[in-house]
Amino acid sequence: MGSQVKDHVDFAYELDLVVKPDSTVPLLGREFNYYVGSGIPLFSIGGGYLRYVLQQVLVGFHARRGYFIAETPIIASSELFKLSGHMDFYRGNMFVFDIEGKEFVIKPMNCPYHLLLFLNHVARYRGKVRLPFKVFEVGRVHRYEPSGSVYGLLRVRGFTQDDAHIIALESDALDTVFNVFKEMVQLLEGVFGLEVGSENIYIRLSVSDKSLIGREFMGTLEEWEAAERALEEASRAIEGKYGVSRVVGVGEAAFYGPKIDVMMVVKGGATAKEWQMGTIQFDFNLPRRFKVYDVVKELYGDTRVFIIHRALLGSIERFLGGYLELSKGRLPVHLAPLQIAITLIKTGDEGVDKEIESRALELKNKLLENGFRVGIKETTKTSIGGDIRHIETTIKPPILVFIGEKEVKESTLTLSIYTKKGRTRKQLKVKNVTEAVEEIEKIVGEEEAKIKEIAGVNPRIPADLTHTL
Repeated sequence: MGSQVKDHVDFAYELDLVVKPDSTVPLLGREFNYYVGSGIPLFSIGGGYLRYVLQQVLVGFHARRGYFIAETPIIASSELFKLSGHMDFYRGNMFVFDIEGKEFVIKPMNCPYHLLLFLNHVARYRGKVRLPFKVFEVGRVHRYEPSGSVYGLLRVRGFTQDDAHIIALESDALDTVFNVFKEMVQLLEGVFGLEVGSENIYIRLSVSDKSLIGREFMGTLEEWEAAERALEEASRAIEGKYGVSRVVGVGEAAFYGPKIDVMMVVKGGATAKEWQMGTIQFDFNLPRRFKVYDVVKELYGDTRVFIIHRALLGSIERFLGGYLELSKGRLPVHLAPLQIAITLIKTGDEGVDKEIESRALELKNKLLENGFRVGIKETTKTSIGGDIRHIETTIKPPILVFIGEKEVKESTLTLSIYTKKGRTRKQLKVKNVTEAVEEIEKIVGEEEAKIKEIAGVNPRIPADLTHTL
């Protein structure tokens, strides 16, 4: 890459998270973009491990907080999106097609499905369904973006949301919004190590232009005032508790309700990029169209109800793009595609090299048995400097293990552990393979303990990723 400034696409490619769309497919003679399509990210093997680990964390995290877990179809009859109003207001951003003379769509959002699930539950279980009703999905959606606006992972046509919808009485709205932001903080800090309240994150409260309510903003003035009052109070409480800066955008609300967006700022020299991450949105449109007001009045004696759209990360693809630029491609050990790289420093002495290989294979196999993603890199004393620089500027494993002539003579192994706080590596000598595994378990376990505390899971997906080195 030379002196070129790296962006999220470079980091994602080097980490083996995605396949670059402009890479040529061997023997087939065309670029990946030609076969997959513009704006449709193709996640690579490393990206597959990261996404499945993250999915386990997200599902466990939400289940422990009272969300019901759902999975909805990728396509639907256009009738569902006519009911929701999207065919009238959003058709230009949707993929619409025909099956046997009937119109279908690829879903651009999950909310209509989630409301069907709510209505199904209240039809079956009546008043036993408690409010707030919270349903969560790691949901894949597709939206049409003009080719000129498609950009890496940050603006795509196919993406995944950590998506949830909450049906809450007005009296619960303030607590619900504040709790959602609290969940966002727990996820960003516990899983990604992002400090909320730092200069890299702020919140934007988007409200209506009161003069346009009933025209560009649907609903009544009373509804908007009640919702904006709740979000204003919640945003001030968030600002006070977490120390995040807050801006207000008048006229920037969605047509169906006001919202709070969490913005990530990525600074680079004299420039700065801003990307929306999580969001909390109120909706007056869907409760009417799906007759939620009527159901709630019948069963709970109250029509004052909000439907709250919320995503803690937003688009996972967009979040990863911003996060990779912010972290310069350094991922936490639980998310890193390659967690441990074992470096064999060969000597040319057949006996010594055989012992080096034996120890490396023993360590690799034990680490795989313990659920880690590991690879072996062969090098020599003369080439190790260049090989380590390449590893450190591409796939960036959080843990390096060195086994060479010195380690064989001393009956030791050398661990090199990347520390985020100092942005450097600390060296650690261990006596043997067993002790190396124990030390790695301790190091990774400290990070995994944070995950287990908030999500109740200890996600490990083992893999031999030697070929990536």
